[in-house]
Amino acid sequence: MGKDQQPLAHANSENLPQAYPAGVKWDIDIPPVNLLSTLDEAIVRFGPRHAIDFMDKKISYTELGQLINKAALGLQELGLKTGDKISLYMPNTPYYPIMFFAALRTGASVVNCSPLYTQTELANQCVDSEASIIVTTELSEFYDKAVKLQKDGIVKTVVQCPIYDMLPTLKSYAYRFLKRNEISAAVKSDATRSVNSARNFVTFSELTNNKADYRPVAIPPQSSAVLQYTGGTTGIPKGAVLSHFNLVANSCQIQEYFTANPNRDNPFEALQHGREKVLAAIPYFHVFGMMVAMVGSLKMGSEIIIMPNPRDTRELMKTIEKKQPTLFPAVPRLLQSIVEHPDVGYYDLTSLETVISGGAALSTNVKTAFEKAVGKKDLIIQGYGLSETSPVAASNPPEGKPNRSDTVGMPYPKTEIKIVNPDNHEELKAIGEVGEICIRGPQVMQGYYNNPEATAEVLTQDGWYLTGDLGFLDDTLYLKIVDRKKRMIIVNGHNAYPSQIEDELGKHPSIAEAVVIGVPDASSGESAKAFIRFRPDLPKDERPDAQYLQEFLGKTMNKLEIPKIFEVREEELPKTSIGKPDFKALEDEERAKREKNTLSNVDNKKPDAPHL
Repeated sequence: MGKDQQPLAHANSENLPQAYPAGVKWDIDIPPVNLLSTLDEAIVRFGPRHAIDFMDKKISYTELGQLINKAALGLQELGLKTGDKISLYMPNTPYYPIMFFAALRTGASVVNCSPLYTQTELANQCVDSEASIIVTTELSEFYDKAVKLQKDGIVKTVVQCPIYDMLPTLKSYAYRFLKRNEISAAVKSDATRSVNSARNFVTFSELTNNKADYRPVAIPPQSSAVLQYTGGTTGIPKGAVLSHFNLVANSCQIQEYFTANPNRDNPFEALQHGREKVLAAIPYFHVFGMMVAMVGSLKMGSEIIIMPNPRDTRELMKTIEKKQPTLFPAVPRLLQSIVEHPDVGYYDLTSLETVISGGAALSTNVKTAFEKAVGKKDLIIQGYGLSETSPVAASNPPEGKPNRSDTVGMPYPKTEIKIVNPDNHEELKAIGEVGEICIRGPQVMQGYYNNPEATAEVLTQDGWYLTGDLGFLDDTLYLKIVDRKKRMIIVNGHNAYPSQIEDELGKHPSIAEAVVIGVPDASSGESAKAFIRFRPDLPKDERPDAQYLQEFLGKTMNKLEIPKIFEVREEELPKTSIGKPDFKALEDEERAKREKNTLSNVDNKKPDAPHL
């Protein structure tokens, strides 16, 4: 339908309150406070309750507060002050929330670093963010990189947090024995201690050997709390500056949308303060893990079950059975690893009541298989967010309205979403029309750190963030993501969206995962190529061929959208550090392949090989 027949696609204060579930307000009050106020309220309210369970090591809210205060004073004694930056470079452990909030107590900003960074990537991010301190573990894959940064003059101080000191006694001994080959030689030989007098290398126990009487500093709500670096799948990573108020706002939005109150249709299906047990398997360095599995969970008084290695799928399932978490924030790859595990049927996963899926699109096959493994329908709630929106901007509701797996739900409280012409951001699209998704709300970042040019490209003067994502709002104000603008393939002038093709391929029961990219095509300019991995339990002689898959897609898709080329991979398709499909890696691989073929054809004076 055209714009003369459909209202314009702008979800705002006028139409969202009527679309919301009963008992959920759009126009909520967000207190003008810093993020530490949220922590302090939780410590007072939930003091004796367990805040953290780390491999059977339990830490109460009161104890967590004390550790944070001790670490804050230790950081102040190292010279960390308002406006400084401190990098956190480690897997999920109790040290992460401790050092995160301790840094904020000093007035500094946290820089989250991926555990999968190479030495160069880590150095680049520390240079760009101007971090003066890096916090890491005793494992050589982390500690040795951090030490090199200090020796190269990139950071001033390395804070070493031994994982074994956060374990119960017997597990601590076992950990040190099993990890003896992975613990840095510098740690084992005490090689760095000779320069410790200059406070260049400090252990967590040394840092916190004090009376917790840190020096309070004034921290305005609009001051920077986190530099959250973008994933870099469509360009060079940039540091999104998230203020204390941004994070307070998003935690309040999560609370309003998901937690129980007497006015909800069924308050018992919503999340309960002081009751939930949250499985923190997604990495804290990522904004989704940081906010949903740490900041938001602490605000609700949840017990957080921290998993340092989510890639150990058997241990993940064993933890669910033993610890009985009720809430599981997850990325699709994590859910897929569970349903593909041969022993999934041997574990009791029924404690899970809510699974929040984000970070990437969830395929129908994985959703169906996971809910079957748990034995509950409509268990998974999909949402949508970005580093630049702290992160959540939209979500399906837990109850009171449909949980539609084909969408990412409605805009969060106090959040507006509009759909515009990607080439003219002043032109609103109609309901149901695809365009660029724009977001305005209190969780939208302040800008990119030291990058005014990039900031001006995505933040408008009136507060709209131009996401670069394509999608549409339907007549119920649910948001459907179509693709990234930069991923769009143009076939004979027709727009083809890789995410939609991947979604349709994911509906075929034989396919475990699929990634689609655009490749040059002599006749149509571009065409789609699909990389697919079949289900590991599917016999090879039962795999459908390319013609069959093209016919399958032809039932729901335009023929111009259907991939001309299918490439089968036996191994898992490339992923980014947080488990998103890494289409850029496949694009780079294809580009290198084409360049090699071109050089080969020129050398041998042969024409280009035809597409197969």
